[in-house]
Amino acid sequence: MPVDEPGKQSLVEVMDARSGLFEAAMAIYEAEIPKAEQKTRAQILASLAHSDVRLWAYVRGGEVIGLSIVYAPRREGVLLLEYLAVAAKAQGGGIGSALFTASFAASRIDPGTMLLIEVDSEDSDEDAAERAVRLKRKQFYRRLGCREVAGFDYILPLENYGPAPKMNLLVLGMEEDRLETSRLKKAVRAVYQNVYACAPDDPRLAAMFAGLEGSLQLV
Repeated sequence: MPVDEPGKQSLVEVMDARSGLFEAAMAIYEAEIPKAEQKTRAQILASLAHSDVRLWAYVRGGEVIGLSIVYAPRREGVLLLEYLAVAAKAQGGGIGSALFTASFAASRIDPGTMLLIEVDSEDSDEDAAERAVRLKRKQFYRRLGCREVAGFDYILPLENYGPAPKMNLLVLGMEEDRLETSRLKKAVRAVYQNVYACAPDDPRLAAMFAGLEGSLQLV
């Protein structure tokens, strides 16, 4: 681990699931990620065995204050920000934005790579308070330059702790205002197979892309 200067954050890749770094990152994960969107610890460990999945710890003063998990394949032209969380006591002051930017930069191999972000939809049956939280989360990513794939209802293939919430996809790294549906479909299929261990013919893939042709607007 690099020497961590007081008051300065550093991004450290977690390579050993038996390490204190891993345990500290998992404590933040379990406290800050909505339960319905969490993988089990066994699933996290299995995904980390995949060479294209990277777990980053954000360290300040020797203490882990945040984590991110990024699916970063070398040849598919797409990344997925699977999880990003900051410890409650470190929230505010731009820590989340800095962690997001550092994680993307450290995981990105090709400058033309597109980043996908799974985010809760505020268009849901949740109460007003929960919808406000979801909208705030989406606005956080928008301030960082991310845009939403309009008209696309993303199905999160996780049901460990009950049904997954309604989700949207945001995109970073696209200069164009439209995203080819075929490119998105290829990316989402890769995410389903390599991040969530789904079959290549998972019926949720067909359901998501039913009736979608050509390209989709980024807003």
